[in-house]
Amino acid sequence: MNRTLESILRFVNLATSGLLAGSLSFSDVALVPGWKNELPRHKMSNLDKLKTANYFEAIAPVALGTAVTLAVGSRMHGTTRRLLDAASAVALAGVLATTVMVTVPINKELETQPADDYPSASSLSKAKNWSRAHAVRTTLGIGAFLCAVASNLANRQPSK
Repeated sequence: MNRTLESILRFVNLATSGLLAGSLSFSDVALVPGWKNELPRHKMSNLDKLKTANYFEAIAPVALGTAVTLAVGSRMHGTTRRLLDAASAVALAGVLATTVMVTVPINKELETQPADDYPSASSLSKAKNWSRAHAVRTTLGIGAFLCAVASNLANRQPSK
């Protein structure tokens, strides 16, 4: 992998993992289910669909893809960078796995329950499990970002 391509990949990896870590850290906004269903429905052109697309869902896969590419493809800067890139990739894979296998199914179950004045023991248990999974997911996202930062700073040559 040449230096320019690696620099671009490192920038994209750092930006996307940072956006992911920040969005996971402040995700109480995501706890409002169904907000998209309240938007008016009308016929949209393809260009309008692109303008309103939810690109946020692409952040984690792009971060994971660039971290894996850097871990496998960057051979010029020693093992420290590759280990940090691999750690970042593993953490990002954990974020995606936790999201897909734990938080999304719990969200879907909680959304199907009717609104009650007093939540049931089952919904309280699910909310507690969601909070735990979210804490793990947030920790992994922040860890991935820190590994990406450390990888960018590792083995830097002093400018002359």
